[in-house]
Amino acid sequence: MINVLSSNFNRSSFYFVCNLSNFDTSSSLVGLKATKWEYLLTLYNRHAATTGFGTRKGTRRIEKNVEYERYFVYNCQGEHGNGQALNSDGTPSSSSTQTKKVNITRSVCKASIRTQVNKKGLWEILNHNRDHNHSLTPPQWQHNHKSERKITAEEGEVIEMMTEALVRPSVQYRVLAAISGGEEFVGHTKGDHINYVNRLKMGAIEGSDASTLVGLLTKCQSEDPGFFYRLKFGADGRLCHVFGRDSMMKEDYLLFAFISNKQDESFEWLFNAFNESMGEDVCPVTIFTDQDLAMTNAIKEVYPTSRHRLCQWHIQQNAVSHYGSVKHNRSFQSVFNKYLNGCYSEAEFEDTSRKMISDYGLQDSDWFDRLYTLREKWSTALNKGYFSVGILSSQRSESTNHALGFQATKTTSLIEFFHIFESTVRRWRSEEERNEFNNIRAKPTSVFPMVDLLDHASQVYTLKLFRAFEKEFGIAIGTRAIECTTEDHIKSYLVYPSGSDENPHHVTFDSSNLLIECTCRKFQESRMLCFHSIRILHLGSVSEIPDRYISRRWTKFAKKKVWDRLLPNDRRRSGINEAVNWRRQSLTMFNNLITKCQSVPEARSLLNHAYSRAL
Repeated sequence: MINVLSSNFNRSSFYFVCNLSNFDTSSSLVGLKATKWEYLLTLYNRHAATTGFGTRKGTRRIEKNVEYERYFVYNCQGEHGNGQALNSDGTPSSSSTQTKKVNITRSVCKASIRTQVNKKGLWEILNHNRDHNHSLTPPQWQHNHKSERKITAEEGEVIEMMTEALVRPSVQYRVLAAISGGEEFVGHTKGDHINYVNRLKMGAIEGSDASTLVGLLTKCQSEDPGFFYRLKFGADGRLCHVFGRDSMMKEDYLLFAFISNKQDESFEWLFNAFNESMGEDVCPVTIFTDQDLAMTNAIKEVYPTSRHRLCQWHIQQNAVSHYGSVKHNRSFQSVFNKYLNGCYSEAEFEDTSRKMISDYGLQDSDWFDRLYTLREKWSTALNKGYFSVGILSSQRSESTNHALGFQATKTTSLIEFFHIFESTVRRWRSEEERNEFNNIRAKPTSVFPMVDLLDHASQVYTLKLFRAFEKEFGIAIGTRAIECTTEDHIKSYLVYPSGSDENPHHVTFDSSNLLIECTCRKFQESRMLCFHSIRILHLGSVSEIPDRYISRRWTKFAKKKVWDRLLPNDRRRSGINEAVNWRRQSLTMFNNLITKCQSVPEARSLLNHAYSRAL
């Protein structure tokens, strides 16, 4: 039997400790030596586990600031009272607020070991009392002893990752229990787990939430040279505003320059930080907001050339309280919806406005008057020439809030929000990569015969955008086109939608250079051809979508240069630390190995031996 646990305890001696069940645990531990008392405590814990009790640290002795003796005892060792609350002098308390009865867990059991530093400087077990005056714990309950419960550093990292991924502590514990084969094998209780997560959160707060956030942002910048962040502190030194973006966010902005989205100064600082990070020469084309005055003022100041649009969803919600007697009038609601987004020209918009005001008696409505004065910010008829991807509201940004799956409260820490947002971005990036992969390897089918135009669309557009083109194509083949004029290569048509009260649109087509224009101006608004134009191209036997009408942002190769420039490891560096990535791969690999070995005793023994040698 090994009687010295030397400095290489983490190697051969560790195998001995972990396999203590192979030895006669009723034997005395007297004489065992180790370079550190912690090793002897580990040994005693294993002895206790196989015997059926828990341990704790007992008395220690120090001389000239040097510790030379330690006792480790039965975890419930000690004197106990009768369960009544006691005063500081040990007498029973007479206070009515301190009469709560408690269960007695203490025992005068003398089971213990005494360790001391010997003449060679080693910690040695001098005495081992193995007598117990209480019932021993059955093996199936042994894991409940505190000495058997521990969250290792490695387990702590896993818990931290699950916490950052918004997994609730109770769910985390169930996952660990399922992986371990039951709660008794997790190594700690559910209460321990919840307390650990709470300490993580409190640690961030006590360590200064703002300081910790700055540290995380600095770390992100060291891992991703293109990472950008700006901070603003108030007069009292407290953090007021934070802006940050990684390198891929800038690439996306440069390719798809468009943003959707409360003191003027706050928004101005945010927009200026955004400009600095993305490049001031690339301003947003269109910005959607609600009717927040502070944001409106900031946009005027920072983005004077951008088209500021008001969210139609908010307008509709506000309008309900101003409908008055026509609130439940369906015909009015239909006209109002046309007023908002159903007109194609300024003339049609003005005509609809006059008719709505007159027919429904809205001449004295201050709210509708104010709405009309802001018409250039919300009317689709007055914004057809401005790119907006066909969006009518800022609900896309609100859906982003929903996608975070998170509602900030007064107790929400900056670190908590940072990890939530970081996790969400990783999820979005992962989904984007899956979509890119599917776009490259898959070719869509169609409910229509795959004519040349559709086939070409399937080759250039993403799968999702092909479905949008296919929908327009389906409407196109049901329309009626009447030729109006012909002059050399230029022809004009009136295109009538089938089974619709919608007025026809005028389409002009120059077959010499494949130039096509439609009065609906859908292409200017969304960079996708309208069904009126598709009908005329199909009628003219055009086999491919003209290059000028293929917006790169909607194609399969929109980000090809970005993907080629950024190697896979570079793309992930801002979101996943290399060590974490290695750990994930190793966990998968070793989990597979363990699964294969678990039913073969010889394989288990070999794996245990290899593991002990590797430590």
